[in-house]
Amino acid sequence: MTPHVIQSIIILCLLALSSCQKTQNSYWKNDAMKKALSTTSFTNPHMTCAAYRLDDSYPGEREKQEGESLHGYAILSDAEALTYGARQELSSIIDNPNTYFRYEVPPDCLFRPGVAFRFKDKRTKVDLLVCFSCSELRYYMDGKVVGQSFFQSKKLLSLVKELFPDDEKIQSLK
Repeated sequence: MTPHVIQSIIILCLLALSSCQKTQNSYWKNDAMKKALSTTSFTNPHMTCAAYRLDDSYPGEREKQEGESLHGYAILSDAEALTYGARQELSSIIDNPNTYFRYEVPPDCLFRPGVAFRFKDKRTKVDLLVCFSCSELRYYMDGKVVGQSFFQSKKLLSLVKELFPDDEKIQSLK
């Protein structure tokens, strides 16, 4: 074989291997979710990110909350701006396709998010609400749900515990 043929074979093999890799964008089928992910990306230089603690009580257990809410869930804390390292960690979790999965039969669980992340850039606002009870995420873009999935990430729980070190309920999560 000539060097040109060998080089062509190597390039074809590399292309075949790279096309087998799953990306987070291949998990999501809708364009709105792909736009939401580009907003949340750590490579987006205009993006800011803050974390909020939400009331994750069952509806009948909730006390009457005065003040702000996020998509109908009472906000329990002030916005916690993420550090450079925390933003980078969160981005790596969001971008990892192994974070997301779908159940054949979803668990019988009421979505009760305890934490929210708000991403904003010049044009778009994305909220990521996280329910640790049923391991479910919901992405909202400009006020509408654009994607939801179950997740499996110990890193996400670890990051949330770092962000809310004095919150007993968050620290007790397993």
